[in-house]
Amino acid sequence: MPSRPTRPCTTPGCAGRPVPGTGTGKCPRCAEQQPRGRPRPSSTAQGYGAAHRERFRPGVLTRDRWCVLCHRARATEADHYPLSRRQLVEEGLDPDDPARGRGLCKPCHSSETARNQPGGWAAQSGPDY
Repeated sequence: MPSRPTRPCTTPGCAGRPVPGTGTGKCPRCAEQQPRGRPRPSSTAQGYGAAHRERFRPGVLTRDRWCVLCHRARATEADHYPLSRRQLVEEGLDPDDPARGRGLCKPCHSSETARNQPGGWAAQSGPDY
């Protein structure tokens, strides 16, 4: 049985074909032109250190055992809400206070992050971390 044809390059307007097995989704020409940005900082460098791991996350997930959005799945992600971690820090508020978060399941957390803090092609001014 023949294999499925490769998809076109993920660069808008490019009709090239990516090289199978590279996992980039870009043709060789577009892959070379892709800017090499700085690597994403570690979670600790972004402010998610010991206080986040030992105070914020356990406090939120103990309080919200079920996802506060869908109410169907166990909460596995501690999400800063209604302000993002960056906004809390900018306003001089404690970003590791469990009262400033909510428990979400992984799919709901991914959807909320994509909607409110877009990165990649949807970013307006770069990643929000």
